[in-house]
Amino acid sequence: MPNFMSQPYRIALVAPYGNLTTVFARVAKGLPCTLTVQANVALDEAVSAARAMLTQAPEGQEPEVICSRGGSADFIQAELEVPVVEVSTTSVDLLRTLLPFTGKVHRVAFFKYQTPMPEVQTVGKALRMEIREYLFHSRAEMMSRMMEAAAEGAQMGVGGSLVGSMRELSGIDGVVLEAGEDAVLRALREAFSLARVRRTERQRQARTVTILQTINEGVIVTDENNMLTLINPAAESILGVSAAQALGHDSREKVPNTQTWNVLQTGEPELNKLQDINGKIIVTNRIPIKADGNTIGVVCSFSEAEKIRHAERQLRNNAKASHLKTRYGLEDIITADTGMKNIVKLARSYARTDASILLQGESGCGKELFAQGIHRASKRANGPFVPVNCAAIPASLLESELFGYEDGAFTGARRHGKAGYFELAHEGTLFLDEISELPHHLQSRLLRVLQEHEVMRIGGAQMIPVDVRIICASNRSLAGMVRSGQFRQDLYYRCNVLPITVPPLRERGRDILLLACHFLHHNPGGDFKKTLTPASLKESCGERLLGHTWPGNVRELANVMERLALAWQIFPDQTLDALLERIFISELGGIQLEPLDDVLPGGSLREIVRWAEQQAIRREVIACDNDYTKAARRLSISRASLWRKLRAASKPIEEYR
Repeated sequence: MPNFMSQPYRIALVAPYGNLTTVFARVAKGLPCTLTVQANVALDEAVSAARAMLTQAPEGQEPEVICSRGGSADFIQAELEVPVVEVSTTSVDLLRTLLPFTGKVHRVAFFKYQTPMPEVQTVGKALRMEIREYLFHSRAEMMSRMMEAAAEGAQMGVGGSLVGSMRELSGIDGVVLEAGEDAVLRALREAFSLARVRRTERQRQARTVTILQTINEGVIVTDENNMLTLINPAAESILGVSAAQALGHDSREKVPNTQTWNVLQTGEPELNKLQDINGKIIVTNRIPIKADGNTIGVVCSFSEAEKIRHAERQLRNNAKASHLKTRYGLEDIITADTGMKNIVKLARSYARTDASILLQGESGCGKELFAQGIHRASKRANGPFVPVNCAAIPASLLESELFGYEDGAFTGARRHGKAGYFELAHEGTLFLDEISELPHHLQSRLLRVLQEHEVMRIGGAQMIPVDVRIICASNRSLAGMVRSGQFRQDLYYRCNVLPITVPPLRERGRDILLLACHFLHHNPGGDFKKTLTPASLKESCGERLLGHTWPGNVRELANVMERLALAWQIFPDQTLDALLERIFISELGGIQLEPLDDVLPGGSLREIVRWAEQQAIRREVIACDNDYTKAARRLSISRASLWRKLRAASKPIEEYR
């Protein structure tokens, strides 16, 4: 398809006399244009002819520029919205027309539409003729001026096509002043230039109109008198107005709650203003249009607040997509245990609600796996999943991380502030792991968020609505902490709406072998995929695996299997049972903690106290995933003291008797 700008220019000629058509056709031959002609019409008749040429042409084939002579060109320009080029005659044309009458005619009446022609008297002197100009503005005035010229002794009339009727009117011959080829060529060049500018403008307007019609944001424009000059479809929908009925009217009459008049008066923009229009909250921007320092109009843009919020949520979700998504679902929980399968079913039913969930169980038993699975099975699956370990973040930073902060809220605060975890989890799930370690003063703030569904950043002055589903987890008994005053009772009830207790690995029987086989199959350290099954694993080292208490639960089992795979590469001749014995003996740097025992031993008070201390130390080490530094901090003793007591705990009580 040829380029729009390179297509031939569509030129129309409205010719008052027939000979002009011949000259135009001759000059236009070979030029980049198509020519449409209507001949022998002048003044008001020329307007009707030009209008017919515009309206009767096929769509897209309408004339781009109309050429005509003198008064006819002016009449067309005044009535129609199309560029018009006048084919102007010059003193040279007048000289050429009168030259044959030299010595025969001495007094000539020259009839000219509206404006005089320069150098008329120079032509008269050259031809030794007296030439008098008679200006006119209409057909009737032209007739009157011809009568006037005859009365004043004119021997001949010269002018446009209407002078042909001069003999009938006044008995004097009239000669048509014809344009030469040079005048026609100038007219065509001007017509081409106008057509080229018009095409450029139409392209620009087409792009602008397409943009305004397709954007979701409403746009209206007013002129310097506050009259509406543009309303796009989105604005029609948002404002509830019809462009056909509103254009050309004062915006105050057609647009609800408009403030364009104020912007026209002040010349100052108004940005992000909230309006209630027909029950919808609208965010409006009003920008003055200025030229040479003067306000010549206003452009307003409108957006529905709900759409902005939706777009913001989409942006937030897109920004979080890479690091706030779940990796596992409930279907990824590997189990052959009937009780565990029932817990998975319970979790799946809980996922259908938005109520808070409390996951309880020993460290490493898979509480976060359940949290991720519940999120993925919920209606919030497409939203963010934000995990927060309350014990891993220093208490002094936890508040700012959870609730966010504003710019300058405290020394070292990030410029422009920072969104907290609650904001990041908007329309998703916030997983608060080890919530038992949440400081008491933050427990009350968390309770308020759960009740009011809004947060205030540190240093902020406004509440930020959040839509967050809370899943909490703890390896300590929150009920016991409530009784001891360490955890708020009202917060406990808020978190414990839907409780799930994940059993320890030692209570899941066959799952130990099933999971051990799974971890070995997926471990790059050894090739167990073809040879190992739960049955063969049970035969080779089942007694040792099933006899271990697994205080670190599934996490500990995964770590042990990773070490087993590496050990098998180093000692390929040894049995799996022997390799496991090496691994278990090396646990805790050679320290073998006895299984937890809730039965109080007999003996002296000193022995009972030492037993109780050992039990407390073991529980804390297990709860901290064998993190000695963390366990020592929670027990309020030094790491060296903890290590010494651990070594002491490995000795039988009988040695102290």
